[in-house]
Amino acid sequence: MFIRSIHIENFRNYRRLDLNVEPSINVFFGENAQGKTNIIEAIYLCACARSHRTSKDRELIFHGEQGYKVQLDMMAHRYRHLIVCREKESVPSSSEPERKPGRKKNDYYEETLSISFLEAAEGPEGLNKARRIAEHDNVPLERISDFMGIFHAVIFAPEDLLLIKEGPSVRRRYMDLLISQVRPCYFHDLLTYSKLLQQRNRTLKLLRQKHTIHTLGALEESELEIWDYPLAQAAARILTERILFAERIKILANQKHEQISGGKESLFVRYRTITGLLTEEIQNDPMSNLLKIEEILLYRWKATHQDDYEKGNTSVGPHRDDLELSLDGDGLRAFASQGQQRSAALALKLAELTILREETGEMPVLLLDDVFSELDAGRRASLLSNMGGAQVFITCTDRSFIENELKDRSSPLFGATSRIIADDAKDAVSGTSGDALSDAEAVGYFGTSISFYEVLDGTVSLR
Repeated sequence: MFIRSIHIENFRNYRRLDLNVEPSINVFFGENAQGKTNIIEAIYLCACARSHRTSKDRELIFHGEQGYKVQLDMMAHRYRHLIVCREKESVPSSSEPERKPGRKKNDYYEETLSISFLEAAEGPEGLNKARRIAEHDNVPLERISDFMGIFHAVIFAPEDLLLIKEGPSVRRRYMDLLISQVRPCYFHDLLTYSKLLQQRNRTLKLLRQKHTIHTLGALEESELEIWDYPLAQAAARILTERILFAERIKILANQKHEQISGGKESLFVRYRTITGLLTEEIQNDPMSNLLKIEEILLYRWKATHQDDYEKGNTSVGPHRDDLELSLDGDGLRAFASQGQQRSAALALKLAELTILREETGEMPVLLLDDVFSELDAGRRASLLSNMGGAQVFITCTDRSFIENELKDRSSPLFGATSRIIADDAKDAVSGTSGDALSDAEAVGYFGTSISFYEVLDGTVSLR
């Protein structure tokens, strides 16, 4: 998967940006507060339909404007085996085009992907609500959940340390964004669960307002059960995917951490959810135990009706779960050093990268936001060794530092890129023709060069 060009309108400090980029390494350098991270943010927005820095679309709009738009022109595989929903494992994604005669399985196709946001505004027929618009190949998508899984990216940023330092919500978000990229139905389940949870919590608050004595009767119990059943169905599907992916993260993150630490330390990852839910049977095969998970959830919610009623919110469920982390048995947040915490965060991100590569059959786009200055030589080497074959976007303040870091063309990064070109990109389709590229043409088309762009107050210049 490669981005060919980036188009930004009224996004952060960019009035407009139209930028052709290289399919290998792209480095954006300049002073702080010039707009380097904003480019990374715009690209990541097209992978997850949300920023990694804020949940508020209004904060992304250029000052004085009413909306923004980000568009990527890219080349991507569309015959990879991507599971859209578990019950549809043998069915290709609906976003995949019909396979044409003569096309090879590893052909590339030109595609466009865009996401925009318009603030609420007065119109001829009254107030128009704020809305987000997602398009794939200039065709509007009915739901934002349809946007997920089309473009894949992994971001490495200083904020990754929050995975260790902050509370459960940050780690849940890490899992949710990862799973949503490879299971678009999961993203839809998250949205459904969130809406139902809001309705249940609203019901709890209304019941408190209607009654002076805070004790639930049969009628109030039945009102809560109206929301419990559909909530349990969505929650069970969410938990099933989280259990499966948590096990993969556990194995991969420990492997990556042992590489980083030279085998001196072990990182332990454990998914923590409702007490009594993670039985051996459910952990071994959560998909076959979907109904059992629903039953456990319904039992726990019924048992906590009175407690939830008194507090005015739902006290247990996937929205309270956590991905617990420990280093050789000790809690990372309380006992690990800053360096150990950085290693653990890097291991989690490298696990994410590996899962995306395994699920899609190709390297995701890598976004490195000022991370080289945050990592020591050993951790930088671990990161570079996992980046081969990917299109990479890097931000930094010191161009010479990145040049020195990447100048060795025999590094794992360049070596793997060359292998990808020889084994894969030579069959890429240029434009809309049905002819595959030769080895020499592929090298010329994809290249292995480093391109440097200077960023100055919302303008970008190739240097």
